[in-house]
Amino acid sequence: MKLKKRIDFRFLSILLVALLTLLAGCGGGGGDGSSATAQTGTVAIFIKDGPADQFEHIWVTISQVELLPVSGSPVVIYDNPSGCRIDILDYRNEDFLLKIRRDVPAGQYSKIRLRVSDIELSPVSTDTEVKLPSGKIDLNPREPFTVEPGGNLTIRLDIDANKAIHVHPSRPDRYIFRPVIFVDIVSGFPANMCPKIVHGIIDKLMQEGGQTTGFVMTLDDNRGTLDVKLNADTDIFLSYGEFGEASDLAVGQEVRVRGTMDSSGALVASLVVIGDVVDVLGDVVDLVSPSRFRLTTFSEEELLGTYEVVIDPVNTLVLTDCNTEVGPEAIQEGMVARVIGKLVGFELRAVAVILRTQEIKGVISTVGEPGVFTVALDEGGTADVMVTGSTPVFLEGDGTVSADYLTPGRRVRVLVDPASGTPFYTAVAIYIEGQKMQGTVQSIESNILLVNGLFVRVPAGATILDLRNEGHLSVTFGDIAVGDEVVYFGLSAAGVDYEAPVVLIVD
Repeated sequence: MKLKKRIDFRFLSILLVALLTLLAGCGGGGGDGSSATAQTGTVAIFIKDGPADQFEHIWVTISQVELLPVSGSPVVIYDNPSGCRIDILDYRNEDFLLKIRRDVPAGQYSKIRLRVSDIELSPVSTDTEVKLPSGKIDLNPREPFTVEPGGNLTIRLDIDANKAIHVHPSRPDRYIFRPVIFVDIVSGFPANMCPKIVHGIIDKLMQEGGQTTGFVMTLDDNRGTLDVKLNADTDIFLSYGEFGEASDLAVGQEVRVRGTMDSSGALVASLVVIGDVVDVLGDVVDLVSPSRFRLTTFSEEELLGTYEVVIDPVNTLVLTDCNTEVGPEAIQEGMVARVIGKLVGFELRAVAVILRTQEIKGVISTVGEPGVFTVALDEGGTADVMVTGSTPVFLEGDGTVSADYLTPGRRVRVLVDPASGTPFYTAVAIYIEGQKMQGTVQSIESNILLVNGLFVRVPAGATILDLRNEGHLSVTFGDIAVGDEVVYFGLSAAGVDYEAPVVLIVD
């Protein structure tokens, strides 16, 4: 439900977990080279998104992020007239670090102002238009947040694409981008991360006792610099497809870095790749040997076809659950794998392999014996799925729901155990696609709205946003009034027509 566990207020939650990820095309996050003083603190801005049903790509160009204090002038965190173009659908499971600023004046802030200069959708026809009602988006948490003197603060902006893109009511070839953004605040830097690749140019080497212990990298799109630390476990992958040493690093090199953030805001590298890199997602279709497998890439990837992936049994990182290191033996046929490496001849030499659970998509056609249902697959055919008592069931992008919602007609995305398949796929997790409805509130009683003749239950802890007048204000159920136009997201439920964990009040 976007039913995140909130401490004091529903929209701005203090979480202990966020994820670091950086987009190669836009560089990464960096400071401005200065250190926080006793009267300033450090703020990092992250961007994230959930899945979108209709589009393969949603490019959002962000040109500015400001913090608006309770009193005083706005503080600019990121500013770039050309903007940074981010495909937010790349960040369904990962986060993009937009910017770190290290000299933010300490004090209380009431709003986060985001300026978006462009929205692009794919696939669409050539005559399709996307209307951005306003390039300025003010995110209004219910309570002010504080930048502590000498402290660190991480702000995560979760842009929900499914709830933000709307078909124009009178023009089916026109879309309206009505931003729906959920905000989380973390005190300190995130410790549990799912990083992508940080891209930039080495500006300065850090050395100690004649040994290279790290470097400062300059990042794209006016993001400043980022400190990168090396340790004994850091792998260095050279431009010609072999592993090397820290001594191979030099000022001026283009590098891509994977790592985790420490308490100082530096990136502790597990992997540094010199030069260009291939980053593709696909199905593991064949295990050739313990150090080789065949990967068929997905249709939207930059590299199309089936390739033989070569693994260095000592140096290649093989990860599952995003950042848990496992051995090559964990790679199985039927898994989805993200391979980061270099194409040398007809071989894809892997520097990192990130394993994902196999996924099937479709509509539940029948429910049979307890714990078993059949899915009519999008690509044709059917699959029988077994659900155990421990299988989590989610409303896509909006939190946990009961397995009782697994009924015929529901559209689902099922993560399955790759070792299963005959006669049943064993579900690891199930995501139900919610329904989007819109109408005028006719009456209100207890926690139930009557909207265009339908009874809509709004559960405790639901997210309610007032988007009128180009605003973005977190409100309560009591702020909804008869006559309001609402867009709500949820599922049909017993006792009412719908249960809606997310409600938007719109113009």
